[in-house]
Amino acid sequence: MILGVLLPHTKLYGGVKRFLELGNIFVEQGHRFIVFTPDGKGPDWFDFKGEMSTFDKIKGTKLDALWTTTVKMMPMVLESDARHKIFYHVRKSDNVAKLMKNPEVEVFACSSNVYEYDLKKFGRESFKAIGGVTVANYKPKESYEVKDRPFVVMAYGRIVERVKGTHYVVSACEKLYAQGYNIKLLLYDTPVDEGAARRIKEFTCKCPFEFVVGHPFDRNWELFNRADCFVSAENPRYTGWNNTVAEAMACAVPVIATKAGTLDLLRDKENGIRSARWRFCFRRHIKELYQSEELRRKYGEAGLRTIRDFDWSVVTRKITDYLEKKDNN
Repeated sequence: MILGVLLPHTKLYGGVKRFLELGNIFVEQGHRFIVFTPDGKGPDWFDFKGEMSTFDKIKGTKLDALWTTTVKMMPMVLESDARHKIFYHVRKSDNVAKLMKNPEVEVFACSSNVYEYDLKKFGRESFKAIGGVTVANYKPKESYEVKDRPFVVMAYGRIVERVKGTHYVVSACEKLYAQGYNIKLLLYDTPVDEGAARRIKEFTCKCPFEFVVGHPFDRNWELFNRADCFVSAENPRYTGWNNTVAEAMACAVPVIATKAGTLDLLRDKENGIRSARWRFCFRRHIKELYQSEELRRKYGEAGLRTIRDFDWSVVTRKITDYLEKKDNN
């Protein structure tokens, strides 16, 4: 098959990363995968195996399927010659009412969070293209022991986007440290503009912390393996799929997370901890893991077993099966 996606750029954003990873798996499975952007430039932080092209090349390019996650780019998808014109729904905050009424548009949901939203709000049953992560790119933790060192709490450091909730995790760690807990906060991010870089440079915290900037994406597992737990405080109103939680689970790191993008992944008290989006809740849950190596191991190992069902290789097979079934009907 010849498959394509429209992206606004190839900078390091979760919504970009997912399609570059997805594209690599499609290529490995023998398909062509084309990423269309305004300038046609590929990423400098990721080894993308597919093809790059520009928006002005969409018309006339033979495609079996073309999709985007961006509402404003859907007219280009609809004007293309692709057999399947797909809106891949990843953000519940998008204004998608018109798209949902258009019978020419096929809708993919990146998670059950989005699937349930589409069904409830628009009566539209989306195709569950749920995932993912390339589990083989990560290495699981080998030890859950914490002895003669701080307990490391890890979180995504995209502090310029309050929807990520990093400030909740920072506040929880500061309070625990003030109460005498031997806590260290580990944040990471690759700033996408000068404003984001400045915010990171100016960041301060009332507990020991490390802010890792520009860490190579293909070695993210090294960061996750330094963590004793991973905390995601994202806002459930907006998030479709939680990339960082998926990465943490692929490294067998115990996870504390809101329901934002985690309905498919997180089963409370089975493979992690589901938290309300309150600082005192994150503090309480971090303390649970701080105090129990057995619990850390239980959730970490169970999380790894869970995330294997959402590997990109599984998702790509589901997508191609869907497309072939639609073509044969």
